[in-house]
Amino acid sequence: MKFKNQEYEELVRDLINDAFYIESRSNRGKISTIRQCAEVVIRKLLNSHNNNKITLGDFDVIRDLEAASSNNKLLIKSVRKLQKLGNKCTHTQTPQPITDENVNDAVNALLNLYASLFVLYFKKFKFGSNSEVLSAFSILPPIIRYIVLEELYKDDRSNISIIDKLSLVLLKAFDKDSAMKWIEKRKDELSNILPYTQEAIAKIESIYGKSHAAAVIANAPESMYTLCLERLEQVSLVIDERGLLYNSFEQAKTLYLEKGILPADSQEYRDFNDIMEFVYLGRKAEHNEKLDSQHLYTIIN
Repeated sequence: MKFKNQEYEELVRDLINDAFYIESRSNRGKISTIRQCAEVVIRKLLNSHNNNKITLGDFDVIRDLEAASSNNKLLIKSVRKLQKLGNKCTHTQTPQPITDENVNDAVNALLNLYASLFVLYFKKFKFGSNSEVLSAFSILPPIIRYIVLEELYKDDRSNISIIDKLSLVLLKAFDKDSAMKWIEKRKDELSNILPYTQEAIAKIESIYGKSHAAAVIANAPESMYTLCLERLEQVSLVIDERGLLYNSFEQAKTLYLEKGILPADSQEYRDFNDIMEFVYLGRKAEHNEKLDSQHLYTIIN
């Protein structure tokens, strides 16, 4: 039997509440609960039914994760990190204080697990091949998108959609300097990549004709390096003026419910909806005035 989001909805709601929404919770308690959250995410990654026992340090679990993720180092390292922190907070041989830094480490490792769900999805369905999926993907916290895109880029350095979105999400998750450094470090490589694919041009030609396709090529930036710089300046100006629309699951949840659920008419869409539903389980929708007053300008970026 397969993992079903609905079977874990109540549990995840309790875990997310105890880990993130109770201000008086101790750091030790937060990490213990984050470890439990991680076990549920691992069940999701392995498509494991609740009859199967899942613990972070189990050899078979690690082996299965390595196989499912093609031995993704970030995923396995994050599981090990959560196991170590969880043990520290669960067993009584560690009486030393648990710090805020320990909690941040646990949260970051959990985010890596969430991101791994999307990494596996985009290994199956190529990133950038579906514009509707890309738009829905953008309704995730920037840090999640950054982790996903950074992992995808390691394996596909010529994918122009990954390059474009990664350079922009660096701006949103961190700052303009981080994005600029990433682009400049890869100047030579990006300068040799065209900002369009032959498949895209062929599609334009088949729909609109050769002259239109030729005009698209003539008016396109010289390379992905040029495109990234132009896009970075454009989006940076908008963010400077209006700020980010959302920076967390809570700030984005209302938008996800309104705009992020795709029609379930293909396996690609059904799989994506399933992951999005899971990562938003238990998250409280935070009122976001920016969504009331702005024109959703970052959805396509």
